[in-house]
Amino acid sequence: MTEKMAVQQRIEIEEEAKGPQHRLKGASAKVVTGIAIAFSLYQLITGYAPLVAMYQRLIHVAFAFTLIFLLYPISGRQKKDRLTWDGILLVALLLYISYYVVTHFIVRAGEVGLEPPLYELILGGILILMTIEAARRATGWALAIFVFGSLIYARFGEWMPTVLGHPDYEVERIISGLFMTTEGIYGSLTGISATFIFLFMLFGTFMRESGAGDFFFKLALSLFGYVRGGPAKIAVVASSMFGMISGSAIANVCGTGQVTIPMMKKAGYKPHFAGAVESASSVGGQFMPPVMGGSVFIMMEILGTSYFSICKAAALSALLYYVGLFLIVDFEAVKYGLKGIPRAQCPSFKKTLKEGFHFIIPPAVLVYFLAYVHVTETRAAFWAVICIPLVSFLRKSTRMSFKQIVRALESGAHTALPVVAIVVCCNVLVGMITLTGLGLQISTILIELSGESLILLLVLTMIASLILGLGLPIIVSYLVLAILVAPALTNMGVMPLAAHLFIFFFALVSDLTPPVAPGAFVAAGIAGAEMMRTAWTACRLGLVVYILPYMFVFSPALLLKGDLGDIALAAITALIGVYALACGIQGYMFRSTKIHERIMLFIGAFSLIKPGWITDLAGIILLVIVGLMQKPTFFIELLNRARTPVR
Repeated sequence: MTEKMAVQQRIEIEEEAKGPQHRLKGASAKVVTGIAIAFSLYQLITGYAPLVAMYQRLIHVAFAFTLIFLLYPISGRQKKDRLTWDGILLVALLLYISYYVVTHFIVRAGEVGLEPPLYELILGGILILMTIEAARRATGWALAIFVFGSLIYARFGEWMPTVLGHPDYEVERIISGLFMTTEGIYGSLTGISATFIFLFMLFGTFMRESGAGDFFFKLALSLFGYVRGGPAKIAVVASSMFGMISGSAIANVCGTGQVTIPMMKKAGYKPHFAGAVESASSVGGQFMPPVMGGSVFIMMEILGTSYFSICKAAALSALLYYVGLFLIVDFEAVKYGLKGIPRAQCPSFKKTLKEGFHFIIPPAVLVYFLAYVHVTETRAAFWAVICIPLVSFLRKSTRMSFKQIVRALESGAHTALPVVAIVVCCNVLVGMITLTGLGLQISTILIELSGESLILLLVLTMIASLILGLGLPIIVSYLVLAILVAPALTNMGVMPLAAHLFIFFFALVSDLTPPVAPGAFVAAGIAGAEMMRTAWTACRLGLVVYILPYMFVFSPALLLKGDLGDIALAAITALIGVYALACGIQGYMFRSTKIHERIMLFIGAFSLIKPGWITDLAGIILLVIVGLMQKPTFFIELLNRARTPVR
């Protein structure tokens, strides 16, 4: 990748992160830039030496909402090159409320049981509305409507039917529960945003600014560029590597798709297939450790488990997904005789590794501090971020300048704003669900609807996840179902981590599933292909991800839980099952399959996916039968090769 292409890639990612933000000029731009840099520096400093929880969260919210009100217009009709009066007014009001909370929080904490004064309730009501407005500006109407609906439900839910009704809660109780406590707007979710989420997103921003994304792309190009279907395999591998530092499907598509999609088209892949490969590959980056998007940190809080435990549990599933995708694009290349890039045009693996090996150090530092030193996730992220500019100095060509470091700090704050808005607003949603007891009621209803059948309950959960994901951000759809549905799954005997990862995976798949598939639509735009055709093709290519969650629910060994022998056996049979599934999806093994062969491949794949030696044996037998039907001499050739002495 040339320097010009690398710069263009970073610009695309930054523009995607900004979305509908103002493009300020002059003094206004400098002021906002200064606030953004100060925000990132504050997060870095408190990542090493955190403040008292309430003050840490309050300052975090004040910084984020200030930038949102200054950068995001109240409507699309406003001019985007200057600050607006409504933004300045909201910032002034926000700062006053923040000052009031700082000066009165300790006093109010000592007045347990006393009714708050009227002016405090008014300030609390204003802050709740500002929180919803910040989420609306940064992410659109869906979340704002959802959260506002939860407030209406909390106030008037006593009029609902018995199954969904609850006692009468006055406005005063609703506001006081959300304002000036560590259970409302400044609750635990805001604490996650103020510690883990921001620093991990800053880590990804520094990695991109340092050129790590370019290195990982060149590494994939050096490994797979010249093999059959090389450009598509580059997209799969590069997106998995880019996903390690991004955690965003759309950023992944914008970052790698600008290069890989034209390469795939040039190699002979149809435009819709090229877009679908990039889209499916990019979605997988969201559950590729170590970043995994913001939802993983909320999962930590709910489950009370470590970040490293969740990453370790998801690692094998991520590997299986990318293996399946890799096999699918390989079969596509064989079917249509697609060649790779001439080897002379691919970079040397040794040279690429020599020039960029130091970019592997920051993720390794992160894993080292989490797995071996056992520091907090915040402290580990702090050292990983600090490590990036330092290791960039190991080579003259990659040294980060002061300007690049400042740009990374600014970009990190901009990138985090939509996520912060979502997470803080979700505190209102969680508060209302907890207050009304809706979570327990929904879990009871789902268990009754499923007839206490686990597989039916899983299907209902999958459908709910896909429907919620159509209109809501991934973090919100995961969080809502984690509160409403996960208890039902655990009551049916599902391991808590498996239940939450099941919901998490299907929340992510919403980026891939029509009719709303933003990752696929962006890829279709780059490829110049029909959007819905690209989305449905991406859905087919990513079929493995629709099955993986069922696999680890019924086989916890795939989450690396249990004996080493059980884990190894589950991993091997799952890999064989993924191979059979890839053959079935593409209708190709050694040659194009006939309809009965394809059916046998699907049955064999699902048999291997289901745990148990009987189903595993049945799946392997079916796979062998199809192999013999397609190429009777294949196993004889393998046997002869094994007997031939090495010369």
